[in-house]
Amino acid sequence: MLVMLAYDTPETKHQTLLRTEFERIGGTRVQYSLYLFEGEPHECDRVIRYMQRVASHIPGDIRLLPMEKSTWNAQIVLSGIPLTPPEPQPFKPFIKIW
Repeated sequence: MLVMLAYDTPETKHQTLLRTEFERIGGTRVQYSLYLFEGEPHECDRVIRYMQRVASHIPGDIRLLPMEKSTWNAQIVLSGIPLTPPEPQPFKPFIKIW
């Protein structure tokens, strides 16, 4: 199961607080204000409860989006950096491996 954090808050200190708290519990950055946590359903429930307490007094638009991994895998990326590392380049033709 996955939990995505998305926020749009006016204050930089609140953005930093949300980011650091979500990363501290195991979230990873996807985009500027999008973070993703992957875990078992009980871990995701714990993350949701914790982040609700953290964000309770922060103004702005703060969303937690629980989803199944299949939903994330079905995304359509129109442009951007792929999440998987690129394949290594093959050896040049002039290099001979003995």
